[in-house]
Amino acid sequence: NNAELVIKTLRKAWSARKPDGSNLLFHSDQGAQYVAKETVKWLTNRGVTVSMSRKGNCWDNACSESFFAQYKKEWIKNLNELSRSEMTTQTYFYIEKYYNSVR
Repeated sequence: NNAELVIKTLRKAWSARKPDGSNLLFHSDQGAQYVAKETVKWLTNRGVTVSMSRKGNCWDNACSESFFAQYKKEWIKNLNELSRSEMTTQTYFYIEKYYNSVR
């Protein structure tokens, strides 16, 4: 299910970064995969604060909305159809090598 995909992704990020969860905020919309008991439990067990936008209110998450708008504008439009693996690699490159470094 989609909650499993979210948790798998969180595990991978957690393993790579080894953060102090008490300083983290996980903000999302109210998608089923984010409100799933498994996802919320995984985050709260690590001390992460879980935050969700109000239904239909993009202003609650303006920072993420802005990021994804730029991602689509600057990056996605330039890519042909890619496999999931290729898209994962390209997304990593965009975030780690371009967005966090160059912008």
